Amino acid sequence: MHRIKLITRFYGGIFLANFLVTLSCVYLLTMAGKNDRAIVAVFFWYKLISMAMIFYTAIYNKKHELYYYQNLGITKLRLIITTSVFDFFIWLIFIVLQLMLGIPGPIFNCILWGVLLVHVYAYYKR
Repeated sequence: MHRIKLITRFYGGIFLANFLVTLSCVYLLTMAGKNDRAIVAVFFWYKLISMAMIFYTAIYNKKHELYYYQNLGITKLRLIITTSVFDFFIWLIFIVLQLMLGIPGPIFNCILWGVLLVHVYAYYKR
């Protein structure tokens, strides 16, 4: 349980950037119209490349904070793999929901922006 808390603390710092990439993918998918299934592969690579850039930036900017995690028994590799798998599953769930349900863009985006605002509020409340 202690490790999950620590990994969540690390992920909280990069959640906003990853979630904005997910939002952009879902929004562009809603605007794709009839070509939505053909463009999912492009979004897949867009998500992977952006995740790699976000994690590289996070590791570079949080060099000194990573010692905290390493002293508590969590390696950089475990942080990166755990958070990237979790974030990819969030992206996958949103993409599958959009493809299967076909929720109209404005409604889906209102729901996602609500989640985003709750996160921003909780982040600044700390």
